[in-house]
Amino acid sequence: MSSVLKALRNQQSPLIQQPGTISLQSAQQGTGTFAKAIITTLVIIMAIIAGWFISQQLLSGIAESEVASQEIQSPTVSPSYQLGSVASVIQPNWRIEEESEPAGDAEEGDELISTAERQANTSVVNSNQAIDLKQISPEMLSAFESALGEQGENLSVVPALSQLSPSFQRSVPSFTYDGHQYSSRPNSRWIELGGVRLFEGESYQGLTILAIAPAHVVLSKNDQAFQQPALEDWTKP
Repeated sequence: MSSVLKALRNQQSPLIQQPGTISLQSAQQGTGTFAKAIITTLVIIMAIIAGWFISQQLLSGIAESEVASQEIQSPTVSPSYQLGSVASVIQPNWRIEEESEPAGDAEEGDELISTAERQANTSVVNSNQAIDLKQISPEMLSAFESALGEQGENLSVVPALSQLSPSFQRSVPSFTYDGHQYSSRPNSRWIELGGVRLFEGESYQGLTILAIAPAHVVLSKNDQAFQQPALEDWTKP
């Protein structure tokens, strides 16, 4: 019996399992790999947490720096004004002022008329004599006639040729009054005497056109001013 057992031991039959180290090594290798995996996972998690924390700190620092820069660029300025007392506002009556403007124009026209009348020597006008241009300038007389023309009235301090003395009438040459054009613009005013178109300041047969009014023309001869109604021919006596 002992010989048989001895023979079996010598043959090392595969039916009898001998203890080995292979299974122990496998177990040790599996345990080490698992531990490394856990450690790696923990390191990754800690790295993520650390990165998030650092990013939050950076963002907070950037926001604080932007706020500080805005405060530096836009300093707060305290108002230096003070509220005054309450006062009521009076609304102007524009309509009254607009209506008063024509009155002002009328006063200016009246002043011009009175000035012209004083310089024209009213006694000479009433005595049927021509206006002496040595007593009143032709410019003043023309301005006076224009002011009356703008008022739309056929008024004048200048006497008509038909009212003057016969001797003066004989000195004025005959003419036909063919056209009469009045305008608010002096450059557009003209008359036609003997078929010749004449403007203010021009002369015809010794007669000078001083002013063209809406219904008459003021002429002068030898510094003596008189008027002739519009479109009325003149024949000397």
